[in-house]
Amino acid sequence: MKTVDTRGLTCPAPLIRTRQGLTEAAPDETVQILIDNPASLSNVRRYLTDNRLEFTVREEGSLAIVTVERGGQADVSANETDYCVTNEPVQTGEKNTVVAITSERMGSGDDELGTKLMISFFRTLVMLEPAPSSVVFYNAGVKMALDDSPVLEHIRELAERGTGIYLCTTCINHFGIKERLPVGSFSDMYQILNLLKDADHIIRP
Repeated sequence: MKTVDTRGLTCPAPLIRTRQGLTEAAPDETVQILIDNPASLSNVRRYLTDNRLEFTVREEGSLAIVTVERGGQADVSANETDYCVTNEPVQTGEKNTVVAITSERMGSGDDELGTKLMISFFRTLVMLEPAPSSVVFYNAGVKMALDDSPVLEHIRELAERGTGIYLCTTCINHFGIKERLPVGSFSDMYQILNLLKDADHIIRP
């Protein structure tokens, strides 16, 4: 089974990834598409229907899992922007806050103090109302999500509250820590850039 993760992305990115996944899949391979917003789900449904691909949709909370029974049949010449119809409700004033973690320490100067401050930051972050929409980890910041991290329990608590946890895949591979990350989604730079672009407010400790 091939999995296409479009969580945190806005149109046309989910459609581009969907088309790429379908094109790369073998003719008899099942493709599973993960979508976390209603507008993208509607657009992907229409895209699959127009390409005469059989699919089912299962919803788990805010996450929709679209399963396509046969891959490799989508029209690679299709224009994804033609399917970008936004039916999302008008914003209610609630801020889309993204926290960007780029280091194991908060601030610069004294490393020991910086580590203590970062631990305190996460301890306080879980009390923030409303919880941040997403926390993105890149560069040395991905080490904060390690299995022995002093803030791992706080990251898990944020995830349980609905905050998206996104970890830079390039950074993970650079540090060789792929097997030591028990929470969060592996993300490429395109996804991280979109999360930061669409944020109303970015916090960089």
